Amino acid sequence: MRTAGVTLTENTTNISGRSTPLNRISLPVRNDVHIRKYLPLDIRVRLWSRVLELAKLSMSYQQIQTEIFESTHIRLSKGSISGWVRGIHNPSGGKNKFRAVPSPELAYVIGVIAGDGNLNVHGYNYEMLLSVTDHDFAAEFSRCLAKILGKSSLYKVRWSEKRKRWIVQGSSILLHRFLRGGWQLLKRYVEHCYRCRASFLRALFDGEGTIARNRISIYNTDLSLLFYIKQLLSKFGIETRNPHVHTLAGSILKDPRTGISYERRRDCYSLAIRTADSLQFARHIGFAIQRKSRLLPQPLAFRLF
Repeated sequence: MRTAGVTLTENTTNISGRSTPLNRISLPVRNDVHIRKYLPLDIRVRLWSRVLELAKLSMSYQQIQTEIFESTHIRLSKGSISGWVRGIHNPSGGKNKFRAVPSPELAYVIGVIAGDGNLNVHGYNYEMLLSVTDHDFAAEFSRCLAKILGKSSLYKVRWSEKRKRWIVQGSSILLHRFLRGGWQLLKRYVEHCYRCRASFLRALFDGEGTIARNRISIYNTDLSLLFYIKQLLSKFGIETRNPHVHTLAGSILKDPRTGISYERRRDCYSLAIRTADSLQFARHIGFAIQRKSRLLPQPLAFRLF
């Protein structure tokens, strides 16, 4: 996503006598502003607020640009000013608005990032990324991400021939900041209701769970996360054994699709659900991945949200 950022240049003009007092916007005057530096969110919000104030005075984009530059030494592009004034963009970055409201879709995204997903920063883009072997897993992440960011269309699910994986990328600085604190700080969104708990668990089992002969297990290097999963499963009447070490740090893992070998940096732990409770898992949690869902006992169709 290309966000509506601010274009910056070095200060080359003097502050005129008619410039707005600096305390009107409470921004520091910058003698040296590097080209295309992405400003912190709080500064962008204050700039945005000031731009809207000036627009109400019927000032032109050129006048607003000059006023902001003379008071802060930050040069906003006319495109940025236009986008803000017309409500097309906002300081959070483009059209991807985010409000932290509990929902099954938000719980699923939290679960994906706690498991197989990644948070990346590339220049203007604050990305949530998922790279997986199952198209339906990527599609469900795309749906949930689009829903919580208020997008009318889904994020593209693209195939990477190099990685032999399906990839989904979405950008939002606000959602990125919300997620980067980790699942430990987001428990109230996960535990908001029955559906949120189920959705969070489904995301984790989609990414890191396995099923064979009605035996369902999940693997992760974060032991505290596995104990939290154990706690949440118990609320559905699903019993598990305590997590135990599955593979040790230093062991070699080979990707069967690419043939590339990796050395594990941390111990990997596993958590197994009692075989007798696999039916409970199918009823309450399930998989979004059809190849896993088909192995669940009974023709139990779980309902995605």
